[in-house]
Amino acid sequence: MESKKTVNFEPIDKQFTKYVVPSVIAMSVQAFYTVLNGIIAGQGNGEIALGAINIVLPFYMVIIALAMLVGIGGANIYSFHKGKGEMEATNNIFCQCLALSAIIGVTLALVGFFSRENLVLFLGANEEMFPAAVAYLKWLAPCSLLQMVVFVLIVFVRNDDAPKLVMVASAFGAVVNIILDIILIFVMHFGIEVIALTNGISMLTTGAFFIPHFADQKGLLRICKPIFHFNDIKRVLSNGVASFLMEFWQSAIALSFNLALVHTVGTLGVSAYSIVTYVCALINMILIGVTQGAQPLMSFYHGKGDAKAFSHVYRLGVRTNTMIPILLVAGCAAFGSKIVLLFHSGNLELTVLTVQMFRLFPLGFIFVGPVLMNILFFQATERNTYATLISFLRCIGFVQVFLLLFIHLFGANGIYLSFLAGEMCHFILSQILVQKTMKKLEKKVGEMKADIPEAP
Repeated sequence: MESKKTVNFEPIDKQFTKYVVPSVIAMSVQAFYTVLNGIIAGQGNGEIALGAINIVLPFYMVIIALAMLVGIGGANIYSFHKGKGEMEATNNIFCQCLALSAIIGVTLALVGFFSRENLVLFLGANEEMFPAAVAYLKWLAPCSLLQMVVFVLIVFVRNDDAPKLVMVASAFGAVVNIILDIILIFVMHFGIEVIALTNGISMLTTGAFFIPHFADQKGLLRICKPIFHFNDIKRVLSNGVASFLMEFWQSAIALSFNLALVHTVGTLGVSAYSIVTYVCALINMILIGVTQGAQPLMSFYHGKGDAKAFSHVYRLGVRTNTMIPILLVAGCAAFGSKIVLLFHSGNLELTVLTVQMFRLFPLGFIFVGPVLMNILFFQATERNTYATLISFLRCIGFVQVFLLLFIHLFGANGIYLSFLAGEMCHFILSQILVQKTMKKLEKKVGEMKADIPEAP
């Protein structure tokens, strides 16, 4: 009887570690300084400042979502061409994406700056939070251009075989951000608007690290005048829609929960949710770090036509993104009361409310990790309809339905449990579609093998 041939996946495991570990560290550092921004805002400017930042959060997430639309969408196509050895096409994809990100960044900066008061009202600010939220958005909006361009550079430089450079650049930018926040708020006693300004300086610092990569031609990418092709842009945007929605998900969830909490619990509820959001952003960024680390490998092996290597990277990502949230969610439940005290002191009612939220809301992230990897699976195989469907439902779908239902059934606790119920539904649906896609891919591979004539 013929023995089954075993495949040595050790080199792929090492590649996975090479890309995922720096990506997770870079994302963790960014999330960590976001959490520190919240701590600094809460301790230095009070609970209303925390609520104001959370009110503006959806606009900030839209910036990141659009950056992911262009960056991740372009990087998937870039690595696909790279796997096929089509180097001229890969660089032009990068240049088109960089130019597109700059155009979108300028547009966002103008709209956010000149419409800041109307935007803040639309995002649900009440009279208490309105002045602080407007002041914060006034400085956040002009930084949109930097956010867009630097994020696209981060994604493409990582795909250009430089994940460690991205990690170092992100970490250094975060350190600059934290130092400036501490000086400007605790020492010089500025308001929360400087948090937006220092974030822009942080992005500028991170972007400066990439100059030698391009100037010394250390990778394959070159910054040059793009040759725009409608089909390239269409393909990038079609592939990136899921990434846009994946990030816009945070904005949609934040907006839905802010509106529910303002009307059921009040300003205190929004402040409590703001603290939980900061910590959950850390969990989410780590999961995104794993996903983005796996992305260059999955897109490359799909372009190369290596189904076994592609499948192995995907399964590694799913396992990693399942274990991480379980550990972090357990930590939230165990140390919630201590975490809350980092953001404020002296308000017992806020502490009790936030600890209660910590025990329930983060549970949904146990399903978020595998769902992110499933979306990446669809993007890498260019099943964009499936990727967009799951990502859209995560923004506007199951969570909102459960939110409306559970408020009436369970009161305030229902608000937090609706997130868990919604993400569980996304996981089940995405898993069904992954299995369906895998069967189609296996069938296609089988047909291709059948068409190859046997050697004489």
